[in-house]
Amino acid sequence: MNRLLATAALLPVLALGACSDVQEAASDAASDAGNRAGCAVAARVVDEGRTLVGDIATDLGADPTAARAKLTATREALAAAEQGLSDDVRTQVGQAVEALDSLRDEARAVADGSSVDETVVAQAQAEYDDAARQVAGVC
Repeated sequence: MNRLLATAALLPVLALGACSDVQEAASDAASDAGNRAGCAVAARVVDEGRTLVGDIATDLGADPTAARAKLTATREALAAAEQGLSDDVRTQVGQAVEALDSLRDEARAVADGSSVDETVVAQAQAEYDDAARQVAGVC
């Protein structure tokens, strides 16, 4: 009788432990799925931004206000995608965002009458390209 009571008392504990494992597995799966979806969006936006960043020196000289608007739109899309990412991918997307911010600052300076600083542009382009390669490699 004591064995039967002990076994009966143990079953709910085992069942709760199994439920906890199932909940944890479901949570991990949802997190992984969210990261994959966010990663796919981030990779697409980063890749699309490569063309913009590659051509930005010409765009800055021709119409710095329009160039800044394009850079801002790309930056906002990346910042939105950043939310559901793992730390590794978020770091690389953050690097791309920082490069876009440098280019946006340069666009503002050019719109205010400065000439395009090719060194700033080249450095930001290199940083963005590096981040884009890293995101593509992880995603």
